[in-house]
Amino acid sequence: MIKVLIVDDEYLVRERLKQVVDWNELGYEIAGEAANGEDALMMLEHIPVQLAIVDINMPIIDGLEFAQAVQDRYPDVKIIILTGYSSFDYAKSALKAGVSDYLLKPINMDELLQVLKRLHERIEADRQQKHLNVHLQQSLVESDSILKRKFIQSYLEGTAAGTAKDKFLIYCPQMRDGPLFVIAISIDRTIGAGSESKPLWKRFAVSNIFNEIFVEGGVKPFEMTYDEENRIVMIINVHANDGVNAELGFMLKTCQNAIRAVNGFLKFTVTAGVGSVVESIADAAASYREAVAACKHKTIYGGDRIIRYDTLPDMKVSDDLSYIREDMIIKLRLGNATALEAELHKRLHTIVEHKQSIDKLYLTLYELIVTLNIFAAENKVDLSPSISQINPARLVDELETIEEIERWIQDTYRNVLLQASNLKQSTPAKLVEKAKQYIDLNYANAELDLTEIAGSIFVNPSYLSRIFKHESGYSVVEYLTKCRMEKAKTLMEQGCKNLYFIAETVGYKDTHYFSKRFKKHYSISPSQFIAAD
Repeated sequence: MIKVLIVDDEYLVRERLKQVVDWNELGYEIAGEAANGEDALMMLEHIPVQLAIVDINMPIIDGLEFAQAVQDRYPDVKIIILTGYSSFDYAKSALKAGVSDYLLKPINMDELLQVLKRLHERIEADRQQKHLNVHLQQSLVESDSILKRKFIQSYLEGTAAGTAKDKFLIYCPQMRDGPLFVIAISIDRTIGAGSESKPLWKRFAVSNIFNEIFVEGGVKPFEMTYDEENRIVMIINVHANDGVNAELGFMLKTCQNAIRAVNGFLKFTVTAGVGSVVESIADAAASYREAVAACKHKTIYGGDRIIRYDTLPDMKVSDDLSYIREDMIIKLRLGNATALEAELHKRLHTIVEHKQSIDKLYLTLYELIVTLNIFAAENKVDLSPSISQINPARLVDELETIEEIERWIQDTYRNVLLQASNLKQSTPAKLVEKAKQYIDLNYANAELDLTEIAGSIFVNPSYLSRIFKHESGYSVVEYLTKCRMEKAKTLMEQGCKNLYFIAETVGYKDTHYFSKRFKKHYSISPSQFIAAD
């Protein structure tokens, strides 16, 4: 609804205006009234009015003065002047003062309605245009922000082409082409939670805290963005003439304060990986790669801390880890789940206890997954691509903590071992099930016997006889008889009374023999069963 302010020093005029027009039907709402221009201007400071209907002759501030003041302070407010003057000079003065329309007194209601309808269209059109302008401005800002982030990311990844350094300085005018280093800040994964534990609001909140604490701490200049893995990235200039080490120490202390603030205010933790100080913006990509590598080591060192790249162990793993494959395949073949779990725990936690490189963890996981593929192939266990083709580095990124990684590998090994065990144990059961299916389909064949049933599943009759009894508790003949008796009983219950037909239908040529088997099975003769039914 368009809010209206009525300004007239005559009470009766104000009341008449409120009552003679159906404001709601026209899309208006009376938001207030005033007896003079001074009071009306004060009301505009607190009431969001879009239209003012103002008398020309008022004490203190008249209609034209009021219109001029509104045009200066609230240019979007439309004004209708009520006047007894009709001269051309007055009309020019009113238009100059920013009046949208004016009506002669006494007011003609039809004219007032036409003016209100016309202004309603103008106000709505202005609203829509203003909304479009705001939306366009927001889109331009967002678009520029997206382009800036994408460029900085490509620059840090070393994929930006052309005069990238010059473009970087255009996007980040506060930065200097001098010594700098990069911090990569990762939100620590909550134990037991999935990827949903890192929503965008967390990144936004962490960014605000780091930005505020670094600004208040006097750390400048710096640029803040985020990368494709949702890490917050800070590029910070270092003043070499102040002593790089001393300044770096101060900045890292500020970073530690920010980490504590995140924990204190947001009730979750973050880890900051810090790259080495490089000489210029041209080398920023190297510091970024180091910062990311350092950040990934939180799997080894734990989260809620700063991890500096220059303090990490040698990233090159020269050890041949094929012995892991040889050792684990033997334990898998032996099928000792307890021994396997103990060995997996030892392999993973040794890396953490000795603070070894993250690459050592990647290679260890690779050997464990390859071993699992070999064992699965040997035992005809179908591994899903999500397991057989998994990338160890991606697995570590997703699970993040050594506890979650161990849980995943332990569960995976346990499931594969169980599947292999079930396959070995279930071969007789599958054969018996196939034999049962063949009997269920062919019980009406009077010539059906153990030899034919065994031949249908390509096994020896004596072997089938032995495993059938063991798995089902029935002999093959007993199961065949049971199947035939149940079918005969069903036919009788459905109203069939012809014993010759029933016997032949369920696989008996001799009706007398059928009756004998039926009575033995149900303790009642077929004739008595039919009569009772």
